[in-house]
Parts: sequence; C-alpha cells; structure tokens
Amino acid sequence: MEGLVHRSLRAFLVLAEEGSLAAAGNSLGRTPSALSLQISALEQRIGRRLFTRGARGMALSPAGEVLLRYAREMVAVEAAAHAAVRGLSVAGDVTFGMPQDFASSRLAATLQRFRRTHAGVRVHAVIERNNVIARQVSERALDLALLIGRRRHALAVTACARPTRWYAAPGLQWKGAAPLPLVMLEEPCIYRDDALKALQRAGVRHEIAFTTGSVPAMWAAVQAGTGVTARMDLGAARDVADAGARLGLPALPSTQLSLVRCRPSTVDAVEALAEQVRTSLNER
Repeated sequence: MEGLVHRSLRAFLVLAEEGSLAAAGNSLGRTPSALSLQISALEQRIGRRLFTRGARGMALSPAGEVLLRYAREMVAVEAAAHAAVRGLSVAGDVTFGMPQDFASSRLAATLQRFRRTHAGVRVHAVIERNNVIARQVSERALDLALLIGRRRHALAVTACARPTRWYAAPGLQWKGAAPLPLVMLEEPCIYRDDALKALQRAGVRHEIAFTTGSVPAMWAAVQAGTGVTARMDLGAARDVADAGARLGLPALPSTQLSLVRCRPSTVDAVEALAEQVRTSLNER
C-alpha cells in the first residue's frame, strides 16, 4: 500500500519538527530548495502562510500550528490503516508478559490497538510482578516479554533506559525533621533497593509506611497520600506527581526496559507484536 498522506504534508511535518530547510531536507533526502518549493506549493493550496522565515530558521505560523495538529492525526490514521491491512494476513497466538507497572500505561493501550488491527492474532497477556515475568522468561514460558532490569537483557530485541522518579500525591507535605514516609513493594524490587540506598547515602531519615506485593495497591496508597514511592516514569499512575525536586529528595538511577523474545519463533504474529511494542517504546 502506497502512502495515503501526500508527500507535501509529510514534508511539512518534518520541517515543523526540524525547524530549518537544511535539517529537514537532510532527513528527507532532498535539497533545501526542492523542499522550499514543495512547502510553497502546499501554502498555495492551503491559501495561508504555514511558516514564518527568520534568522533562527522556520517557525510555524498560526495557520501552521492548526495544520500540524491535523497532519499528525492524518499520519496516525494512515499508520493504523496500513497496520490493519497488513494484519489481515497475520494469524497465530502470542503469549506476552509484562510487569504490573504497565497495566494502565500506554503499553496496555498498545495491546488493545494491536488486537484491533490484527484480528487473526490471539494475544494472551500475562501481567505479574517483574520477578515473576523474569522467571517465566527463563523458563521459556512466554513468546515476548517486557522486563525491568539493571542492564539490557541478553535476549532483548530492543531496550531503552528509563528514568526513575519519586512520586507522591500532589498535596503530600513532608518536613525534613520527620522521617520520610515510603510506600514500597515487597522484596524483590529494584526500585525499593534503589530508593533505600539513595536515601541512606543522602542521610534522609525515612520509614516504610506501607508495603504490598501489588503494584496497583502501591499506587492506590500513594494517591491516598500515604507516602512517597520510587518508580519508572513510564508506569506512573494518574493523580500522582514527580515530587523529587519539591521534597528535596536524592537522584535515583535509571533502569533498563527490555523487550525480550523468550523463545525462537517463526510465527509472523510474534514479530508483528514485537514491532508494535518497539514503536510504542520509541514514542516521545
């Protein structure tokens, strides 16, 4: 299937992101003059200036700001259409494991989107504590899995470093004279270890006010104002805020999020889901 979105609109999107004809032309493999002609032609069809040209490069005009929102939606719809058409020929079963952290994150939405565009694929989602998913990976009980770790997993098809932050209810108050109340998962937990070590090194008095084996229960306690927790940014719950700077808490080390292919497979459905998860992880 050829591109459904006109080339000039794609050129507009790249120029809006890059901010200069030279950078956008380099990304698209075109000369700045050719790109400039394409944008001028688009402006003539729209009947409005889309950019203002200045010493610092190309800035979107008010009309350009409006068009940018719709252009992004059009490209997203095109991608969904391509995925849906490709998905008609893909069939099979995929067992996908991920930690509880991501049960309500955009990765869960990725699974729902994949099911819509790949009607012939049955996805069996396994959502557990990270250590349980890690054990199932080692037992080759899953096709694909997301794992949190100190470093890239040996079986990873892609991995990315994600920041760890302190989270609390927006209204949580803490005075340094009192112990910092913590909401923590039961061991083993990489974030529990990192948080306790960071506080100890910084000399911050603390106490564990709430502990649980459930990530949803942990977030519920944080949302209720019970205390502060440390977690990867991607899986943070709603109605909590990054409280590190506000409370003067020490920096935390990042962790690696790995997409792991757990066992050899020639099933197209496994690769199709892996590609969609990779795309989601790379989204800004």
